[in-house]
Amino acid sequence: MDSFYLTCRSLTYAQRVSRALTGAGIRNMIVRVPPSMSREGCGYAARVGLKDLGRAMGELTRVGLRPKRVYRVMAGGAFEEVRA
Repeated sequence: MDSFYLTCRSLTYAQRVSRALTGAGIRNMIVRVPPSMSREGCGYAARVGLKDLGRAMGELTRVGLRPKRVYRVMAGGAFEEVRA
């Protein structure tokens, strides 16, 4: 199943993002990202499922948090940056 990585500028920021999503009832997990995905900043992201991306982005906007980039991670580990 596809998922999305909401990359963050630091581990602390990823934890804030995760808490906000969890508080809104959105399943997520903090994960390390591959170096090729974290071109700048730290290598942490909040991972959300395909069906939760829209709701997750809406909640983060509502609470004033913004991921650095959003990547779609496909089966097999391939990924691509997306606009969310």
